[in-house]
Amino acid sequence: MSNKKGIDIAQWNVINNYQSVKDAGVEFAIVKVINASNVADKLFHTHVAGCNSAGIPIIAGYTYSYANTQEKAKKAADAFVTAGAPKGIDTMVLDLEDKSMMGLGSNIIPIINIYRDTARAANMDFLIYTGAQYYTPYLKPYAREIAGIPIWWARYPFVKDYTPTTEVPDIKYLPTGIELAGWQYTSQGIISGVSGYVDLNVWYRDESAVNTDYEIIVEYNPFIEPASNVKIGKTGNDAMWVQWYLWRFGLLQKDEIDGIIGVKSDGAIREAQRRLGLAEDGIVGIITRATWKKLC
Repeated sequence: MSNKKGIDIAQWNVINNYQSVKDAGVEFAIVKVINASNVADKLFHTHVAGCNSAGIPIIAGYTYSYANTQEKAKKAADAFVTAGAPKGIDTMVLDLEDKSMMGLGSNIIPIINIYRDTARAANMDFLIYTGAQYYTPYLKPYAREIAGIPIWWARYPFVKDYTPTTEVPDIKYLPTGIELAGWQYTSQGIISGVSGYVDLNVWYRDESAVNTDYEIIVEYNPFIEPASNVKIGKTGNDAMWVQWYLWRFGLLQKDEIDGIIGVKSDGAIREAQRRLGLAEDGIVGIITRATWKKLC
């Protein structure tokens, strides 16, 4: 996991000093692109210009959806591309939480597909933003249909103020069985240069990050999953499969993916198991592998 920290911003977020935001530790921004009228969000252009001037990467744009019909979805998706593409937005995030988007049953799937297909036709990546209140009743029944669409998850474990340097809550608060792009873990972020609270996020995807030494793309493990337990002393492909996850978890450096489970890798395995509430035995068996695959 890249574990970068960033903000998502819209017209409600007035930023007086974008450089101060970056200096506070913000590593990326996600910007609202269009509003309910399918025109650019009031501060979209301001936020894009401000982030660009301060060197804050804009990794995605989002649209809060009211499109409860396929016709509305097509209009909104087209409007997103029209507004976002000229500003370099290369990822469309569909925000599903509004009451108008509830109770659609299986009709939600073609609506999602319209957004996704429009994004892909514009050479944009596609994600869904949601939380348990919407996902569990309205998307989970169609988990198979939306499999492969990563989710940016909203879940606030604590009601307290955070800064970008405050430790992110434990991943035990995240759902299992869902491919997560990122986690919006609080709406009570406090950052110098921002007027009032701002959402804070940790991001697990990095579209452009590639380890050229091993040709490792961040999102996908290029090694073959082991068919048996992996523990200290194991070498080769099985060891590198395990070490790739340890790298994603921030427990190894990229140049430490060397295909040898030594003392350091063994300690990293146990630490990953501890964080996830698994048996800290240093053995990457079927349960540990399944848990890791759910996270990244």
